[in-house]
Amino acid sequence: MVNLVNIVGVRQLMEYGKKVNWLLFVFICVFTMGSWIDISGIWCELPLIVEELPERWRLPSILTLISQIGQIAPLIFIIGRRFFPNKFTNANAILIVLTVGALSCFFMAIFWKKTAFIFNEERSIYLYLSSLSLSLLDSLSTITFLPYVGEFFAKEYIIPNYIGESLSSLIPGILAIIQGVGSPDECVNVTSVDNSTITITGVQTKFSVSVYFVLMGILICLSVASFTLINFLPYFKNMRKNRQDGYENSLEKDKSTLNRHDNNTIRIMLFISFLGGFINYGWLPGLMSYSTIPYGGDFMYLAVNLTSCGLTIAVLLSIFSYEVSTKRIILETLIPICLSTYILIMSIFSPCPPFVNAKYRLGGYFMVFCWVMTSCTFIRIRCLIATKLEKYGKQKLLLLGIFAIIGQLSGGLLIYFLVDVFRLFQDKPKCSPEDYCMRL
Repeated sequence: MVNLVNIVGVRQLMEYGKKVNWLLFVFICVFTMGSWIDISGIWCELPLIVEELPERWRLPSILTLISQIGQIAPLIFIIGRRFFPNKFTNANAILIVLTVGALSCFFMAIFWKKTAFIFNEERSIYLYLSSLSLSLLDSLSTITFLPYVGEFFAKEYIIPNYIGESLSSLIPGILAIIQGVGSPDECVNVTSVDNSTITITGVQTKFSVSVYFVLMGILICLSVASFTLINFLPYFKNMRKNRQDGYENSLEKDKSTLNRHDNNTIRIMLFISFLGGFINYGWLPGLMSYSTIPYGGDFMYLAVNLTSCGLTIAVLLSIFSYEVSTKRIILETLIPICLSTYILIMSIFSPCPPFVNAKYRLGGYFMVFCWVMTSCTFIRIRCLIATKLEKYGKQKLLLLGIFAIIGQLSGGLLIYFLVDVFRLFQDKPKCSPEDYCMRL
């Protein structure tokens, strides 16, 4: 019986519950929810936005590039912290990220659809600017949210940090489902005396994209309130780590005190963090349109929103096994690598990838499975890595974020050049016949 309990992880869950204050647990979830909720909101709205704006299927790769440009913010923060440590603190950065993020959502609610004619092409310049603003801010969350939690609170609170990050995808996904995103455009034949044409009836949603972004702004305001209470309320301050008697100095292990095994573990964890950023947040988002829409517009909707729902579940399951070996982390990393490779190969064949006409639309459902499993496995791995590196001090948690950012930047630039510069991927005309691929 004891062995059965150990297998299912119930004992570890019970031990975990004894180590945390559940009110602080919830507040950390709500505050870290604001980390990427605005950017996630843009991606959840892409099934609507991509059909409204002139860039069409190229829009995801453009937004991915803009997101990579935003990675300059962590560099500025690190330099500023080096020369002005009292001003460039994690707490100050988090307040700026959340407050300006809420204001940017309200701005985007008004101007997301406006375009301008630039470089001989109509471009969604206002969406670009809003996305850049959010990317500059949200990229800071990668190197401030986790180090803040790791610096002041026990390692058990790393899990609610990632639960909150997963909620930043889950909640926008749920709102998109309520909104009605995913209903495909309706193509209607209109016959006149002289000719026959096809008209496209847009998606009928319960509320507009603008209302959606207003809701995003309100949710970020809740994150601001939660962080303010955590950071300033004495009740939560009393739960911080004991920082007396040189605790911080002992926690921040000097390089010379780390043995060879420790150094190898840190290098492996940082490399996997880079790899996860490169794949999951770098080049993979730019392939969303090309890998899902060929099977049907509803598959992009399913991939985005089921992934959003799955992230929270993946992190919650990590409570049962948040302390694992390095070997297990490496083995789990192989799963999303294989699945993301499949996504890339199918995207190369867009708009007519293999299995596009498979029975019961199995090709599309398997593509959605690949997206969900890739994203969910990567966020679980990030959670496991952070838990493992916490014992080496907050500087290692900062390095974890930096390596993820470098990977994200590298992957994002790569996919932008492949999609928007070299135009290696193709989209399919709207309302094309069912046998479109057979005619090619």
